[in-house]
Amino acid sequence: MVTIISKNANHDEYPTRINFNGIPYYEYKKNRPMFFHHVITTEPYPVWSESLEPEIEAFKDKYSYITNDSVLGSIFFEYSEYYIREKLVSAMLPFNPFGPTGIGGRGLLGKWGPNHAADPVVITYDTTRNVYQVLVIERRDKPGVYALPGGMQDENECISKTIVRELNEETNVILNIDEAKHIYSGYVNDPRNTDHAWLETCVYSFYLNNTQRTKLLDTMMAGDDAMSVTLIDIVGDNPDYINMYANHKDFVDMSISKII
Repeated sequence: MVTIISKNANHDEYPTRINFNGIPYYEYKKNRPMFFHHVITTEPYPVWSESLEPEIEAFKDKYSYITNDSVLGSIFFEYSEYYIREKLVSAMLPFNPFGPTGIGGRGLLGKWGPNHAADPVVITYDTTRNVYQVLVIERRDKPGVYALPGGMQDENECISKTIVRELNEETNVILNIDEAKHIYSGYVNDPRNTDHAWLETCVYSFYLNNTQRTKLLDTMMAGDDAMSVTLIDIVGDNPDYINMYANHKDFVDMSISKII
């Protein structure tokens, strides 16, 4: 079970979200918070960025893990007016299935609606200390916070390939996806989420034996978006574990429940 905690937790690069607690949807929409699109600060727009003025046809092939259906067929859309620089535009935009977040637009995300990611959970057992451990990275955008070594799915990329690629790019580790178990597909309580763009992930769990653990310790090395890579203890009084990024502790808990 994934815990959906405060949906208006603010990202360091976002404007302050409004407090929407207890406000009915129609009142919230009438007093729509600002629309924020980080991508407008770059010129030209990155290749991974969808149009900031989407046509409804752009959503016909999009899929949501939350509803297990197409976005057009299962996600609520709302008519929205917002500014792109000084130009007022309007569009039908998919609305976050978990409700308001306190800010509209795309934020730091590249796609309207679901932004698909993949998260590998690599678990080992330290026989010298009798404790399970999980492979994590320290994120560059959140120093001191540990996260699973996952990332965004590339266009037309199989999600199993995303798992292996991201693991390798973040930690220098290569594992066989055939030895992994699918744990979860769905919403991520990510601080980058907005009313109209949110993270959805597929989680796969790997359990390494002693031989694989030794190779892991010799191989792992921080890369890509990671400041550091390490193993942390999966124990209830470990602050590094308790305070993992977004819902990542939930994903580790799901994985360890399949082992012990």
